Amino acid sequence: MSLADAAQALKLGPRQVEALEAEDWKSLPGNTMIRGFVRNYARLLNIDAEALMRALDAAQLQQKAQLEASAGTTASLPHSGRRRAERRDYLAVISGLVLLGLAVLAYFFVPADLWQSQLAALIDRKPAPPLENTAPAPPSEPASTALAAPKAGPGESVTVLSAPHATVLSDASVAGGGLKLSFAQPAWVEIRDARGQVLLSGLSPAGSQREVHGQPPFSLVVGNSTQVTVQYRGRVIELAPHSSGEVARLTVE
Repeated sequence: MSLADAAQALKLGPRQVEALEAEDWKSLPGNTMIRGFVRNYARLLNIDAEALMRALDAAQLQQKAQLEASAGTTASLPHSGRRRAERRDYLAVISGLVLLGLAVLAYFFVPADLWQSQLAALIDRKPAPPLENTAPAPPSEPASTALAAPKAGPGESVTVLSAPHATVLSDASVAGGGLKLSFAQPAWVEIRDARGQVLLSGLSPAGSQREVHGQPPFSLVVGNSTQVTVQYRGRVIELAPHSSGEVARLTVE
């Protein structure tokens, strides 16, 4: 077997094979690599590798770094690797700080019900059939007045306010008044009473109805509002004028 054949079989350079045969350990890259080279060479030549390992131990090979032999290549490889690792660490720290800052801003400035409202707005947007029993606004009312107010009974007064977050006011003596909701399509609703207690919160399926009783005023957030009918004291409350996208917000007192 020629020197070139041995080098090709061992995947080494001819000079490394020459150094192995000449026991020129200083020309080879460290004790660990030398032991591996010798063991592979012994297997190639069908020589007892363990005997050669014992001989290497007896030779008391000089301890040195594995990649220290070639100054032209080994000096730059660890340096470049450390630089890339430091750059990755730096970018990871910066990214973490940015995410932390965004989380803090979201905690203080994003409304608590924003994500729930957005989720409700993404639910089934198919057009629903026209809702029956929807009380139209009287012709004499301004176009912006869209809540159908219940008729006032004896000794009662009713006022309708038209505003982006309108409030329907009725006689305050009607304690324990109830709201009835019908769902043509799935929709998310949250209702709170005067004490801030959550009376209803969650997604209601299509075709279902919910009836809520509590102490007015009631604060309503209705997702997919075009598919929800809200009744108060037997009359329908229009949600469209108080909707932003598919989410309606209003207070019934």
